[in-house]
Amino acid sequence: MYKVGDVIIYTLFGICKITEETERPFNGSTAKFFILEPLSNQKTKMTVPQNNPIILDRLHSLLSVDEVNTLIHEIPFIESIWIDNDNQRKREFGETIKSGDQIKILQIMKSIYTHSLGLKDKGRKLHVSDEQCMKDGEKLILDEFSYVLNRDRNELLLEIKSKFDA
Repeated sequence: MYKVGDVIIYTLFGICKITEETERPFNGSTAKFFILEPLSNQKTKMTVPQNNPIILDRLHSLLSVDEVNTLIHEIPFIESIWIDNDNQRKREFGETIKSGDQIKILQIMKSIYTHSLGLKDKGRKLHVSDEQCMKDGEKLILDEFSYVLNRDRNELLLEIKSKFDA
């Protein structure tokens, strides 16, 4: 379980620090909460329940430097996937982003990137929901990877996209 001082990923908000643990009244009893502070906006504080399985599924420990480097190295070998049905793709890709599973997020990013190249050749653009999914995936991946590796986000994005082409 997490403790005060831990730096974690909250898939809805990116990298956060647990600044405090508190108890508050909730539904007629007392419940424990974490106070999270997003590193990208330290003026914001979020209170999240410690016993809510949906919320806990969206909290993840950061990968190690070795784990991030291994993932980056493996990008050329990640298989692209594509779901032709727009609504199904939006739903499944969105759920995957919320899961925080870095390999699957990279797979989605690679798939959208590859699909966008095919569309570009035809003079067409990505669907708006695919663009948003790509931005959400990039944010999570780049937040974590750049923090863990202490590297520039734009530099990492270029490296990742070059590996999509490999």
